[in-house]
Amino acid sequence: MKKLFTLFGGVVFISFLSCNNKHEIVPAPLKTAELECSCKATINGSVYEYTDTCNYDNEKVINTSGLSRGVYSAIVENASMTEGIEVSLRTLQWLDDGSSNPTVEEWKDFFNNNTNPAYYIDDALNINGIKVEWTDANGVVWHSDTTQYCAGIDFLFTEFTHDSDQTGNYMKFRAVFNCPLIKNDNSDTICLENGVIKSSFKRE
Repeated sequence: MKKLFTLFGGVVFISFLSCNNKHEIVPAPLKTAELECSCKATINGSVYEYTDTCNYDNEKVINTSGLSRGVYSAIVENASMTEGIEVSLRTLQWLDDGSSNPTVEEWKDFFNNNTNPAYYIDDALNINGIKVEWTDANGVVWHSDTTQYCAGIDFLFTEFTHDSDQTGNYMKFRAVFNCPLIKNDNSDTICLENGVIKSSFKRE
């Protein structure tokens, strides 16, 4: 009986050492979406470039008995976030499943089918289109217009690439554009030329 007790004690001791000598399992690093952030344009004859801060916004109207709607925006600003350019693409419509988001495939198709959008003016004319806003150094907001004031009025997405990580789904893009910019109080119009933006739209 004494030998049996000694043997059992030895087994327990060996098992304890074995458990404490297991290698620590380090979890794999979380995937991070690789997002670009830059915008450059000539506005009223001067070159402006923003590369410091990117924000992603969306405005949704969720309808439980019909089509829901979404507008997706990318904002590129200076370091203090007081000046920059915002582009917004509208309007994605979908039947919501309770998630308050279109499916990833619906969302991707929306962008891939809108590589050359017309400029948005208001919902009365068309609920779809692209809108450009510039906040200048004085905090004054200017928005895109379609009056024949400037030589070029166009917007073209030259690249779309889907990416995702734990924070959500992103549609990375590059776009080139030209348009008149009208002051928010309609008191003045200037030209934005040779605009190039690299940023992303975010689904969630």
